[in-house]
Amino acid sequence: MQLSVFDPGTSLSLREAVNRLMEDRFVRTERGGPAMPVDVIETNEAVVVKAFIPGSKKENLQVQYEKEILTIKAEIHLEALPDSARFLLKERTQGKVSRTFRLPFSINPEQASAEYQDGVLTLTLPKQESVKPRSIQVN
Repeated sequence: MQLSVFDPGTSLSLREAVNRLMEDRFVRTERGGPAMPVDVIETNEAVVVKAFIPGSKKENLQVQYEKEILTIKAEIHLEALPDSARFLLKERTQGKVSRTFRLPFSINPEQASAEYQDGVLTLTLPKQESVKPRSIQVN
């Protein structure tokens, strides 16, 4: 017996179907599971990265920044199944996941902060003073 997943959004436009196909095909981890979804937000002062990593402990998170390259790595461990159990549906990711981004400008890593709460890693990466927008007064 197979468990089927109800998807009320099955009537997709061709564009939506192709986008979903590309995401499913190319946005994957090394192990084939879904990639770590992220939001990257730019303000005048900083870049804020929000990475969705449910099931990971903060001890299993690693953030690296070098030469405008930001890398987030995590390890997710799921509970073991009893010997008599089997999955009917398995969608949660486990194992190692990572994302790497090339930022379009330099940040100040000494002033960067990271917070992990409710499965969301929030990185606040202040821009270097030299790349922040400046106003020039006209006389």
